[in-house]
Amino acid sequence: MALENGVLFQTGRYWSMAVRNDDGAIDVSSGEKTGLARSAALKKLPLLRGLASLTDTLTILPDAHAHGGQLPELFRSPRLMASITISALGTMMLKNSKKRLPPLFEETALAALALLPSLIALRRTRAIQYHAAEHKSINAYEKSGAIDEQSAQEAKSEHVRCGSNIIGPALALMTVGNTLARHLLGRQSQAARLGVGILSLSGAMEMMHWAGRNPGNTWSKLFTSSGTGLQSFITTREPTEDQLEVGLAALRDLLLREGALKAS
Repeated sequence: MALENGVLFQTGRYWSMAVRNDDGAIDVSSGEKTGLARSAALKKLPLLRGLASLTDTLTILPDAHAHGGQLPELFRSPRLMASITISALGTMMLKNSKKRLPPLFEETALAALALLPSLIALRRTRAIQYHAAEHKSINAYEKSGAIDEQSAQEAKSEHVRCGSNIIGPALALMTVGNTLARHLLGRQSQAARLGVGILSLSGAMEMMHWAGRNPGNTWSKLFTSSGTGLQSFITTREPTEDQLEVGLAALRDLLLREGALKAS
């Protein structure tokens, strides 16, 4: 997870975070996940295991915040507020227009309008540079076992297990699901939209889980193509040497926790 001031890595058992403090030093914090016992059974069930893992991640955030981690400040930009207003007005116009679009086109437009503010917000934060530092650090390690700045600088800024990869498939599943629900029910149902949303997110996470285990497969590349595009052009930006140093510090600490790296 990329933060406004650092990087947070996690495995199934541990989390580790490195942040650049106000004095310019790197603060590293880590710990064991507290939600493991509650979610262990759910993690064995398809469609529920992705949501269980997401819940585990959310349980880390209070500890991360307590140790200085800052989530991206998405709502500090006037441009974002303007985009939210435009998004809301566009949604109202679509839903109240006398000349209605075909349901599939309308759902596609609604999904795009819902996504727009977040994408604009991310471009205004330092988190996208730490996002690239996160990916470069883990890509370098997974490729060669190296945890050094030179290897990380040469590594890619995109990663197959990035959360950005969930967005495209989730929106596609949601669009199709809401369109079918409207067709079958003959009306728009908020309860149906909620159910479709949950199932779409779960389905997208299953697709990414499979793609992560089969990175060379043609279907994996298709599933992650939209996320790779988002990472390349929107959700990452080349990190500075200082930011890359933070990413490497977080990864190094996590590997020490896991026993995959010997302390020097």
